[in-house]
Amino acid sequence: MGEGTAKRLHLYGAVLLALLVVSGAGWAADPPVVLRGHVVDENGLPVGGAQVTLEVAGGHIFSALSDEAGFFSIAGFPVGEAIAQVQKRGFFVLAGQKIRVESSASEFTFALNHEQEVKEQVDVNATTEQIDPAEASKTENLSAREIRDVPVPSSHTLQQSLVILPQVVRDNFNFLHVVGARTTQTQYLLDGFDIGDPVSGQLNARFSVDAVRLAEVQTGRMGAEYAHPGAAVMSFDTPDGDDKWRFGAVDFIPALNFEKGVQIGSFYPRFSLSGPIQKGKMWFSESLSLQHTLGIVNDLPPGQPDTMTEYAGDSLTRLLWLVSPRHSIHGEFLYNQEYGENLGLNTLRPQNATVDQNSHRIFGSFLDQLWWQRTLFQLGISVDESYVRTSPQGTAAYIQLVNGADGNWFERLRTTGHRYQGFASVSKSELQWHGSHTISIGANLSSVDLDQSATRSDIRAVTQDGTTLIRLSQFTGSGQFSVSDTLAGMYVQDSWAINKHVFLQSGLRLDLDRYVEKALAQPRVTLNWMPMADNRSKFSVGWGMYSIPLNLSVIGLTMDQHEVDTTYAADGVTPVVDGAVSRFVLGDDWKMPYFAIANASYEQKIGASTIVGVDLLARDEHHGLVYQTQTPGQIGSDIQLEAGRRDKYRALTVSGKHTFGNGTVLFGAYTRSNASTDFALDPYFGQLYFVAQQPGQLAWDAPNRVVTWGSVPTPIWGILFAYFYEYRTGYPFNVINQQEQLVGPPAAQRFPYYSSLTVSAEKPFRFTKYIFAVRVSAVNALNRGNFDTVVNNIDAAGADPNFLAFSGGQGRAITARLRFVGRK
Repeated sequence: MGEGTAKRLHLYGAVLLALLVVSGAGWAADPPVVLRGHVVDENGLPVGGAQVTLEVAGGHIFSALSDEAGFFSIAGFPVGEAIAQVQKRGFFVLAGQKIRVESSASEFTFALNHEQEVKEQVDVNATTEQIDPAEASKTENLSAREIRDVPVPSSHTLQQSLVILPQVVRDNFNFLHVVGARTTQTQYLLDGFDIGDPVSGQLNARFSVDAVRLAEVQTGRMGAEYAHPGAAVMSFDTPDGDDKWRFGAVDFIPALNFEKGVQIGSFYPRFSLSGPIQKGKMWFSESLSLQHTLGIVNDLPPGQPDTMTEYAGDSLTRLLWLVSPRHSIHGEFLYNQEYGENLGLNTLRPQNATVDQNSHRIFGSFLDQLWWQRTLFQLGISVDESYVRTSPQGTAAYIQLVNGADGNWFERLRTTGHRYQGFASVSKSELQWHGSHTISIGANLSSVDLDQSATRSDIRAVTQDGTTLIRLSQFTGSGQFSVSDTLAGMYVQDSWAINKHVFLQSGLRLDLDRYVEKALAQPRVTLNWMPMADNRSKFSVGWGMYSIPLNLSVIGLTMDQHEVDTTYAADGVTPVVDGAVSRFVLGDDWKMPYFAIANASYEQKIGASTIVGVDLLARDEHHGLVYQTQTPGQIGSDIQLEAGRRDKYRALTVSGKHTFGNGTVLFGAYTRSNASTDFALDPYFGQLYFVAQQPGQLAWDAPNRVVTWGSVPTPIWGILFAYFYEYRTGYPFNVINQQEQLVGPPAAQRFPYYSSLTVSAEKPFRFTKYIFAVRVSAVNALNRGNFDTVVNNIDAAGADPNFLAFSGGQGRAITARLRFVGRK
């Protein structure tokens, strides 16, 4: 063998040896594995929708979302160390946790703690804003911290805190409207159960604002699991308690009022207590609030009573039993009691024309949850009762003046409503086929009923000088009736993560209403597209049909009394129309009311702590219930209930939120909207209109609305400064005359624009071993005349106050709050 050949053989051997070394190193490297995990809360309950981020050597990032049972998995994960971060809105961030992934199957459990005010020396971080690629619905929410810190005129009232959301407004009668819908067309949920009034669907249940851990509103692209969301879903999450004893108290020292002498002013003490019954196994929480509201109406004639008082109390009790690490049972009980005197008092309605009201609410629920092998089973039942009794100050006739009222209110009313509710669902995740699927199926059944008893006295409409009778309205027939309905439904839904960039959710609901005797199929679909790998941008589009439950109080009018009207000539004695009878009657060819909602949105995360968004919403009602006068222009008519109303809503919302490193939060949003209807009139006893239905704006339409709020912790004595500002177009209203007739088109006039700024400063201080915080707020600091009452009777022209004179509203006020924070 020559020298050249030997050299070549040595070279081949060296190359072969190098290949063997390299391949051997490859054989020795651990192959990637499937990392599996489970996200739970402090009580071991599953946390769905948590974002799990794991960083490995070299800075490579892996991410996943937990499913409804709290599970997640990441395929192709490298063996070795990783640093985990887990976060979800309403929980403290779990950051910097190191894990070691072995070559064998690796499974980890991450525990998140709900956000709450803590004084212990622990390392916790508040949740940063994130974009959730698998969140199908258009959602906005308020954390407990935001509810606590953002100042509103009445911080003890949950409904007022909800108005800091750009999708929620309150009308001049303090009813909530979500994305331009009627107050009865939103589904309200308390820990997963319907809590809207069984009769009307309104949110009138009371529970302590401090008991709300997270308030969330879904205004578009709602999933098929919601039985009758109508225009939106508003849900409230309350605490179960945990292994740590916790006590809270707010406004526990009564205040004095010096407006009209010295008297006990408005007083809203709230208390909370939670802790373990058996550590690691069973917990409870109790939230109790009491209310004494003193309302003083200025500008009333001297000598007239000018105060309204209201007494109320509520108790919310929750129990949680962790039967096993994969099985939990939840129980809940809510009780409300309320009594009010002189309700309805204002500059146009004196004390003798007001009512006293007594009411209570009793609600109980049971929820059984079992999660096994990436499957979540749920079974829930609840019982709900509402009772309201209103009583006038006497039995004299109600005098309808052109610029106000006199006499006694004409209606004495007692209503009792019940709801019996049950649901069951199964959700199976991580089914693989061209991506990952979560399949959910479920069914629900509920029964609602209404019992009503009403007696009504005469209504006497008089001339401008108050001396001559124009119209006499009387009521005949029985005011006692009962009406009930049964609703049943089922659904199937597929949540499909096609890849890291595309998520598709599609579902189908089938709902049956016994009263309508027809079923409604409702398809719902949402598509999310995340163009960037780090999920900093998100485009979403969706469309769906959403049923609207029947309002029993509206249907009940067809079983109620009849109104008999007599009109008089100028002498106030000679009848012009004598004994004209009006009655509410049922129509035929009913169909189940529903909304068709189209929604598109874009979200962008800028930097580490800024999120901006644009949202477009178009909603159309089909087969909405409406009463139509059968003989327009004639006093006395059948007013027929038909399924023909078509409310419409269009909105563009631009919003932004930024969180600074020191905890400062700033939020702002502008909404351009149009809330209109083809049938603008809602006749009722005492205001029948007697004209054909006409199109117009809804009474809470606000074409332009700006909402901004923020909180700023400062190093100046530890003071927390906060503000809330709202601007909107004034609400529209109708013009009428003394004959109960509409004058001109509906909603032809508007209130002046509304503008209110509330600012506050809160100072924590230590007393012995305890920490307290006192807050002083300036409500309507700019002292803007935000009127809520108007003389809309055209026959009041020339009277005092004159036609279109505005009054009422919240003037500038200084309020204070004392809060027990905890033990240092």
